[in-house]
Amino acid sequence: MEQREAQIIGTLQRADFRITPQRRRIIHHILLMPAHFSADDLLVVLRDQDVEVSRATVYRLLSILIQSGILREVIYGEGHSHYELLHEEQEYHGHLICERCGRVIDFICPAVEGAIIGVSREYNFKHHAHTLQICGLCEECQRTARQ
Repeated sequence: MEQREAQIIGTLQRADFRITPQRRRIIHHILLMPAHFSADDLLVVLRDQDVEVSRATVYRLLSILIQSGILREVIYGEGHSHYELLHEEQEYHGHLICERCGRVIDFICPAVEGAIIGVSREYNFKHHAHTLQICGLCEECQRTARQ
């Protein structure tokens, strides 16, 4: 984790972002967060750890991390964003999002990836990013809905 933290801080410094002690602590805690977290989730953890930080500071840093390619913003049906860390070796994945319980399931589908690459080539479109979110009901929520 220390290596990833140093890598993130280095990336931000090379992009001329100032690394304050607050930002350093926020980055540290982001690395401890579950795969998909909201800004509010992060704020709760920071405050539980007695890290004094404003909501605006957290949102500004999240925005910087997205611009720097360190985080990906994923907007769920809940009307607010969630975030996930990106890793260089990470294969692209989509999200299955349960509209009832909020569960998020990552999935990898080479056929979808192939289709996106194919469509981009067909239209001579230089593709650099995409997201795929499928909303519905997870297996457990379907089961409870039938009862």
